[in-house]
Parts: sequence; C-alpha cells; structure tokens
Amino acid sequence: MSLLSPADGERRQDKRNGRPMFDKRQDERVTHPVGWLFGLFAIALLIRLTYLAGKPAWMDEVSTVLFSLGNYSRLIPTDQVISLAEMVRPLQLTPGATATDTINNLLAENNHPPAYFALAHWWMMLFHRLTGDLSRAENSAVYASLWASRALPALFGALAAPVSYWLAWVSFSGEGVRDRREARLIGLLCAALMVVSPFSVFLSQEARHYTLAILTVMGSLGCFSLAVRAVLQRRAISWLTVALWVGVNALGVAVHYFCGLTYLIEGLVLLVLLVRQCVEDGATWRQGYWGRIYVTAVGTAAGALLWLPVLLNFYGSPQTTYITSGARGLKFWLGPIVQSVVGWIYAVFSPVTSGYGWPAVTLIVVSCVLLLFGYLPWFVRWWVRSLRFQWRRPHLRPGLVAMGGFFLMGNLVFLAICYVAGFDITRGHRYSFVFYPSIVILVGVGLAPFWPAVEGPIAGTAKGFTQVKLPVVNRMISGKAFVLSVLFVGFLGAQTIVLDRTHLKFYKADRFVDFMQATSQHPVYISTSTVTGDQPSVLGIEIMSAAWEVQRQLTQVGTEWVEDPRFILLERNLLTDSDPNAQIEAMVLDEGLMPRPFDLWMIGMVPVLKKEGCSEPMRGNKGSFVYSHYVCEAR
Repeated sequence: MSLLSPADGERRQDKRNGRPMFDKRQDERVTHPVGWLFGLFAIALLIRLTYLAGKPAWMDEVSTVLFSLGNYSRLIPTDQVISLAEMVRPLQLTPGATATDTINNLLAENNHPPAYFALAHWWMMLFHRLTGDLSRAENSAVYASLWASRALPALFGALAAPVSYWLAWVSFSGEGVRDRREARLIGLLCAALMVVSPFSVFLSQEARHYTLAILTVMGSLGCFSLAVRAVLQRRAISWLTVALWVGVNALGVAVHYFCGLTYLIEGLVLLVLLVRQCVEDGATWRQGYWGRIYVTAVGTAAGALLWLPVLLNFYGSPQTTYITSGARGLKFWLGPIVQSVVGWIYAVFSPVTSGYGWPAVTLIVVSCVLLLFGYLPWFVRWWVRSLRFQWRRPHLRPGLVAMGGFFLMGNLVFLAICYVAGFDITRGHRYSFVFYPSIVILVGVGLAPFWPAVEGPIAGTAKGFTQVKLPVVNRMISGKAFVLSVLFVGFLGAQTIVLDRTHLKFYKADRFVDFMQATSQHPVYISTSTVTGDQPSVLGIEIMSAAWEVQRQLTQVGTEWVEDPRFILLERNLLTDSDPNAQIEAMVLDEGLMPRPFDLWMIGMVPVLKKEGCSEPMRGNKGSFVYSHYVCEAR
C-alpha cells in the first residue's frame, strides 16, 4: 500500500472517446491524509500511555507535580524527625488550590516559567474531579496520581506526530503539484518517525514540560523554514507569518527558557544567510524582505526579556549550577561530543542499556553490538547517500538549508556553551529538545526516496534507491523494506524506553527503596540536607521522590517494613552557615527522638557517627541515590 493515493492527479481514460483525460480538480489540489495522521496520533498515544505509571517518579517530576497541585515544598518541616505522611504532604491534593497558587508558588521556589504548570494544574484538577478525589480530599489525605501527571506530557508527545507532518509540509512543499505530493510523503514519514522515536517516548512518559516545549519549537521551526525559503527567493514573508512566529516564540519561552536557544540558533542561521547575500550585494540588509525578519527578531526578544527578572533572581542558585563542567580534563573535552552523538542516536533508535543479571547483560551486549556496529553504520551510509540526492533537487533545497543549517548550528551552539561558558548542557539529554525536531525531519526527508510512490514525484529519478544491500550478507531488500526496518527498529527502541531498559532516566527511586527494605533489619530513618539561602529553592525533592515510592509500594500487597520509614530533612542555610552534619549527630544521640536500634540512610551526606554509637557507613549508589548506611545499635 502506498502512502500516496493513486487517485491524486492520475490520468484516466475518457469512456466516451477513448482519449486520456486529466483530472484537473485532483491536479490543482493535494489533499492532506487526515486519516493517516489520526491513525499515527492514536498509535503514538497508545505507545506513550503504555506502562505509564510503572516507573517511579524522579526528583524533577516530583517538583512538577507538587507545583501543579498548587502546593510548595516548604510544607515539609525541616530539622526534625517527620512521618511519611509529612514528607509527602506537598504531593497531597489541596482543595481550593488555583492556577494562581501554582504560578505564585512556582515563581517563589523554582526556576521554570509557569505556562506548562498552569496547564498541568487545570489538567490535574480535572482528572481528580472526575475520579472523585477532590471531594474525598475535603475529609482525608488524597495524593496526586502519577499516571495523570504523566498523561498530559504523553498527550503532547502524541500530538508531535501530526505536527511533524505540518513542519515537513511547510519545509518541503514546492509550487508544483508533484512537489506538494512529495512533501506529503515526507511529512507522513516524519510523522511515523515521531511516533516511534525513543527520545520522544522518553520525554512523553515524564511529568515534565518538554513535550509541550517541543511543540512550540516545531511551531517556531515551521515559521523559520518559511522565512529561509523566502530569503533564498528574496521575497518577504507574510505579516501573518511574522505574527505567528512571534506569538509561538513568546509561548515557547513561557514553557521553557531553553526555547530561547532555539530562537538564537534560528537567528544565527539567518545571519549566515544575510552575510552571504551581503557579500554579493552590500545593500541587501536594507531590503524590505529582511525588514520583516528584523521585526520578528525584535518581537521575539521582547517576549523573552519579560522573563529576565525571574532568571536573574535564580542565577547562581543550586538549581542552575548542577550542569557546571568539572576540571578541563579528557572528560571535559570528549563528554559533550559523545553525549551529543548519543542524543542523535536516541532520536531514531535505542539499544538495551539497563538490566541486572547475566541474561540482561547478555541482551545489553548483543543489542549494543548489533545496533551500534551493525545497523547504525548501514543506516547512516544509505541515509547520507539519499540526503545527497535530495540536496541536488532544487525544490527541496530551501527546506534542507533550514533544517540542516538549524541542526548544525544548534550543535555548535551547544558545544560553545559546554566549552566556552563551562555549562555541560549535553549531560541532560532532555535539553536537546531545542533541536530534536530537525533530526526527525532530516531523517524523514532522507527516507523519502526509498518509498515507492504511485505516479510519484521521485519515481524514475531515484532508481538507485529501489533496492538496498544488507550488511554482511550478499542480499538485497526493497527500499520500502528499508524504510519499514527503520520504523520497526525505532519501535523496538521505544519499547526499551517504555519498559525502562535504558539509562536515560535519572534517579530510579524503586531500586533505592527496594535496596533499603531488603538491607535494613531495624526501623529506618532516611535523611538528607537541602540548601537554602537568599535565592528561592525547592526543598527535598530528591528525598521526597524516595518517600513517594515508599508510599506507592505500601499500597501494594506483599510490601512490608519493620515499621513505616521516618524522614529527616536537614536545612543547610547559607545565610546562617548551619551545619547539617552537626544537626544529625545531635539528633542521633537523642534516644527519645530516635529510639535504638535503627538503620540510618543518609543521601548525599557522610557524617562521622562512630562516637554516637553507629557503625562505619556502608557507602554506595543505587538508582543514582548516593547513600551512606549506618546501623545504630542500642547503647
């Protein structure tokens, strides 16, 4: 079955005189495949909703949930022993909380803009109202649904599939009917790639704002692509495009500040085109068609600068310094490059990289070897060959300049931030959402020549892509089979994300909690420190994620503790120079506060408690929780 309808513009015989008759109505119009797009959206949503609440919430998700509920982290008492219920109080539904509470509390404690959090508040309240949780919360403690908090990003992630079609359409649609049909084919391939993209599935299954940010990035890229085409043709973009571009950019920076990097990258690509045109004609920069680009730049800058006071308020806080690069050794120079390449790979497929026991390790080795050393070189070789072919086709070149230029400039900007500014933003793969859609579009346009099209725009001109030679074995497959293999491998990669068999996800609280439960012989106390000062900060989200996992497990049959764990959140106040180590030492000595014997688990701290009658710490890392385990026997 072809993605292009055989009825589009085909010639048919006039039954009255036997002469060929051209269907003028079909030739003048290219219908968009609404049915295909709806089906792809449904498949994308199904993949993203699969096993949605199976993985534990990590610390950033906890932060998103508590603010979305209209709560704040200072509901947690500090410097005292508290119960599990007190530790997860910020995750409890607060009847009467509003979106205004969400925005105010977020801006008071966090460093993110509020657009997504306000939407998530309405979404969460709707879900809990429909399930009756809000009415029950009036009389008893009811906690947030992890499934509901992740369902909204999953919905936005599924919407990225049809939006990918639109982005490819505006990037590659030419003036002729055949050109527009080819753009439709490319758009459908891009949408299908987005459906199975492991990176998209990964972000879609987290209670975070990245999938909404990706939608705004694609909206901006669509306007950017139209602008690049117009500039290359030396004509002005419409004022409607200018207004849409400025509007979507303003929305994007209200969702995530890193969307500003998208606009910077777009501006740098356009600057390169301006310089090249000015080399040919020094007066080009004064031409009217560039004037509308300038208006867009000024409007975008104005929308971004509205958030400058908030950014300055958080600059230098613990929430903005964790990506600071370390010493300038080998890791400093190689890390960003390796991490960038890994990010590109996850846009298309994902090997198994996480598991325990020899069967899992065997699967990890086999999948990595086959994909990285077998499949990847084969795919890249044919894709590059196809992309060169597409570059030689004039009607596709403006879109390739826009998407290819944006991808290359985006990675240069990221590397400059790593090496010059000293912030390794490649460490968190999620930040590559800034240029991620361009990868999907470039892969999609590279796959188009392999797909057979009825009366196709590339039929007869892409004969070199009708068959593809398999690696190692001397056998050929059809170009269509090649495309389907790419989508199938992407689907398998998406399943590794769904089943949590990769290392993209940080802070796996279930591993840490299971380890504590299996190792502890006495009542458990879990403690960590949180930094506060003159800048806003969120308290204890790392330990809160472990507490939420404990609470979730307590609702399951067969989960038992000696008694419910208790928690201690120690405040390290930079203004008063408080010492969390001294605080925990004093608390351990108070048997009225912490009756012996007990197991003490310190997260990110290694106090010396031998004089207090506790064992030497057993140190380790479970699920990214760096712990020190003490056993404090009766004295």
